[in-house]
Amino acid sequence: MPLVMKFRRYWAVFVFLVLLLPTIGFVMPDMPAPLRTVVAPEERWWMRASQRLDPYINNMFGFRGAVLAAHNTYGRWLGGGDNGRVLKGKDGALFIKEDWALEQSVGQLVRPEAVAAIASVAAELDSTMKASGGRMVMIMPPNAHTVHPELLPDYARALQRSPTEYDLLARSLKEKGVNFVDLRPVLEAAKADGPVYRRIDTHWNTRSAALAFNAVMEAAGRPDLGFPVSEIIGAPSPRTDGDLLRLLGETVPDKPDVDYDHKGAMIPKDKLTVLKDLMPPPDPKNPFQVQAFATGHDGPRIMVIGDSFTQGFWPGLLAERSSAYVWTHHRNCRFDRSLIDRFKPDILIYAVTERSLPCKS
Repeated sequence: MPLVMKFRRYWAVFVFLVLLLPTIGFVMPDMPAPLRTVVAPEERWWMRASQRLDPYINNMFGFRGAVLAAHNTYGRWLGGGDNGRVLKGKDGALFIKEDWALEQSVGQLVRPEAVAAIASVAAELDSTMKASGGRMVMIMPPNAHTVHPELLPDYARALQRSPTEYDLLARSLKEKGVNFVDLRPVLEAAKADGPVYRRIDTHWNTRSAALAFNAVMEAAGRPDLGFPVSEIIGAPSPRTDGDLLRLLGETVPDKPDVDYDHKGAMIPKDKLTVLKDLMPPPDPKNPFQVQAFATGHDGPRIMVIGDSFTQGFWPGLLAERSSAYVWTHHRNCRFDRSLIDRFKPDILIYAVTERSLPCKS
């Protein structure tokens, strides 16, 4: 009688392969996963190994991305709350974790294909505007993680790498001759004079929105369309509300936030003429309705293809400086391109927030 029956030999091979899977996972392709909060075992880990080595093992096992993705999917299927959407940083700062924003900002997630896709869209828009005698400018409002790396947890800062997707896009658009404004140095310089991003919200503040508008108009060859920042923002005031705070299920921040009141031209205008032929029927479920207005005074026709970083900040400025303007959401490269042909802008601004960089089919 054989020592191990034939059918048991097959089972032995199967069990051995299953046990080998974690090791194979170290060399096989994996899904994207959150940053590892522990990248090396503690010194003298063999002393109290279960305490000192377990955190390292929990961050380094094979197929980590696939396992964590499956865990999150299972949790959502069970109806459990997703408490992994917000990262707590230093000094009361909160950061969004969705869309791989953290990994993207520190250079741990770099998707050359995604960068190439949106660069191609920008180049097409630039070609369209040049053919009609207009100007196109692209900006990419950075993630808060990109602008405030000093407020990230130490482990995230230690994992910073370059080039990032932002770096690759800036380089690609320069090679294509597309007018791109890198807002990172603009906002970095502005930090010396006051806050530039909300601390408990995903967005930049009113001051940064004003600085970005001025940078865009200068890049479009129309610096006269900008504004002295002191004339369109008020004094800094405390804020205790924010979307990141809500995502955490909390109502009181560890530290009050700061923003600036809208003032002067930053305040939206209420006596504008609706361009009905450009406005689709309103969808009550869509928070990003198309805006299309004639202002009743002279100025260029300006169109913005953007998102929440421009939607609530720029309408007053656009109305003040244009004869007509359109704002529409980029929809991750799926925006209605016929709007450009129908509106015929003199200046087109393509403004896609960093974490929204990937196009969607």
